[in-house]
Amino acid sequence: MGLGLATALVLAVGAVLSGCQPARTRQVQSQLSSKTRFYPGPPDKPRLQFLTSISTESDLGIRKRYSGLERLIAGTEDPANKELIGKPYGLVLYKGRLYICDVQKKLVEVVDLKEKTFEYLSKEQRMVNPVNICIEKDRKYVADPVGGAVFVFDRDNALEAILGGDLKLKPIDVAVRANRCYVTDMNTNQVVVLDIATGREIRRIGKPGDGDGQFGLIGDIAMDAQENIYVTDKALARVIKFDPNGTFLRTFGKVGDSIHDFARPKGIEVDKEGRMWVVDAASEVVKTYNSEGQLLMFFGFPGSEPGSTNLPASVAIDYDSVELFQDHFAEGAQIEFLVLVSNQYGTKINIYGFGSFPRQEEAIQETATKLRLDMDSEPKAESQKSPPGPSSHVP
Repeated sequence: MGLGLATALVLAVGAVLSGCQPARTRQVQSQLSSKTRFYPGPPDKPRLQFLTSISTESDLGIRKRYSGLERLIAGTEDPANKELIGKPYGLVLYKGRLYICDVQKKLVEVVDLKEKTFEYLSKEQRMVNPVNICIEKDRKYVADPVGGAVFVFDRDNALEAILGGDLKLKPIDVAVRANRCYVTDMNTNQVVVLDIATGREIRRIGKPGDGDGQFGLIGDIAMDAQENIYVTDKALARVIKFDPNGTFLRTFGKVGDSIHDFARPKGIEVDKEGRMWVVDAASEVVKTYNSEGQLLMFFGFPGSEPGSTNLPASVAIDYDSVELFQDHFAEGAQIEFLVLVSNQYGTKINIYGFGSFPRQEEAIQETATKLRLDMDSEPKAESQKSPPGPSSHVP
């Protein structure tokens, strides 16, 4: 399912960024004032709804009894509202559990969204500062640049293996397909492919530089359904795509201040339809592109409004836990999948729903029609009246 005409959305984005938002757009937005936030904003067709955020225990819905001593230590602050998450980076939602790499706590947090509980994946001492995580067949693969390896935990969260520890790696992200582990290595600015069973190095993809298939400062990694590889470059502000064998295919984006450009891309994900979701940390937005690299939609921007992104780091997509957030769906919403974004400031984890919103589309059309009729019926001053004739009115 497409997101609509990229050109129209880009024009709307450009208007917002330039501060020249059309008067009609502002009027429609004011007429549709609501606590629910959609992207793109009216009068464009909404495709993404901000659902909720998780930062504190009250956000999660934890109901825990605190002793008098705990309340005394907390002072005037209600301990039931204490912050769960410090500075989240990588995250993944798997079987109703949200796994978060917290670079402030230097631990992987586990939020069980069904049971409303909070715990840590492991306090394994050899894991120093987990940054990114992926899960494949119940195994958790955690990239730790300080620990210099990818730490693998089994279905019971016991440490099962350490991959790449003998290769002097500085892993920043990890992706897994079949028996291959793909690691973005900050030491060499390459993607290192490892055999999961043996830990043996199979190949390296890319190299340092600014040419095709080269990295200035390698970032996060994602793979699509065809096992093509997508890697962000934080220094050269672009996304590089390779085929499953590591052959360079193309580059998306460049450094610049246009909405088409990147400032500092970090987290990346690819959905089932091949759309790329890229976190641009410096401009504090998340951008969505089709497989050809055309901008389809953007959302976020810093602030205190619902759905704002404050120093976002990573993005994750989940199709299996949609029903856990159905209480937050707008009336009539048909949500296809969830989009989760980690923020190192503000609300720590933002959760959005991607889909269709027929009631909102209808409301936008009705409001736009009413505004147009109201504007057409307003009397004009003599000096502003157009000369009579068939071409005097543009609908």
